[in-house]
Amino acid sequence: MKWLGEADETGGWVLKRRGCTHGSIAMAEEQRAMAAPEQVAEQWKAAMPVRLPGMLLSEVDDHADDIRDALTIMRRVRAGESCADILLEEPYRSRLEPDFDLLAAMHSGHDAQEIEKLAFDAVKSGELHAEDLWMKVSCLSFHDTDDSIRFRFSYGMEMFKDQEDDPLREELAAELATRVFPECRMITAHRELCGLLAGVLGYSPVYVERLIYSNAPGGGAQLHQDVEGGHAGVVYAQLFGHTGWLALPRSVLLGEIEDFLSTTEIPEFNSLKGLHQDDMIGLLESDDQGPLEALLNATPSFTRHLIEAGHGLVLAPGDILLLPQASTEHCCWHSVFCLDEEPGHSLSFAITHPS
Repeated sequence: MKWLGEADETGGWVLKRRGCTHGSIAMAEEQRAMAAPEQVAEQWKAAMPVRLPGMLLSEVDDHADDIRDALTIMRRVRAGESCADILLEEPYRSRLEPDFDLLAAMHSGHDAQEIEKLAFDAVKSGELHAEDLWMKVSCLSFHDTDDSIRFRFSYGMEMFKDQEDDPLREELAAELATRVFPECRMITAHRELCGLLAGVLGYSPVYVERLIYSNAPGGGAQLHQDVEGGHAGVVYAQLFGHTGWLALPRSVLLGEIEDFLSTTEIPEFNSLKGLHQDDMIGLLESDDQGPLEALLNATPSFTRHLIEAGHGLVLAPGDILLLPQASTEHCCWHSVFCLDEEPGHSLSFAITHPS
């Protein structure tokens, strides 16, 4: 097993994503230390990324078989097998029955990145308990060199999710994720993590909208935020492999963009220079970012600018990253790079309050 990807002459890991090489990133010494609870609270309040190094190390060992099973199902899906067929095999059949009934594989029709969507009913004492639960398997991009995929567990209509409020189905969708990927318990049953978050939030966290990621070599996620109504933020756990991150509050990102544009001579970005901050925010939050998208995601000199300003992170197996996402004004923007020569495995759960 090879843990590390390609290293450069400085000993850092080379950042490659979707055909673009962004430079390199190294593990800063200060990233190896666990922050005190009061520091975590301060960072969260400031919408900064909160790294909790090694918090899940013992759980990674305890769930080694579950992680191996997950890597296997990810490999099989990448090879073109139907996830529906895989879940009819052991150990998945026994994990799901008799509480979850796999109905059918379908395609939602509005998401070109979707690979397969599976519909489930929840059953209790032989009777229908809840319906319209689902697991969706998607690729992260259309780039030929990016084999990154994710599994999302939720319920109801994706396009109108913000209009739905069904605590029962939300809880059942979370349980469905745990049945397929038992390593979800590494987060949900972790007393220290849950206690730390309770102290920061003022309530015991509930983990919903569960995503299981497998970032592949040359892949990962572009710079984005995950703000959603009712969610306080995201907890991300690295279980297998290493990932490189750019993560910073939106207010800081806007400042870094302004600083970079003041010194760059790249003609493509001339139209961004001198934009009023409100206009830059509108562009940043838009589905069509225009030249800003290239600046954020395909400009190695800007990536280096962010890393040199201290906004780069490396996550290893057992590490947790907390990403505040209270609102579009107060959130942590982030992007991800796979640092290994084989696909990884990670968990990403939204944090909300009890119903």
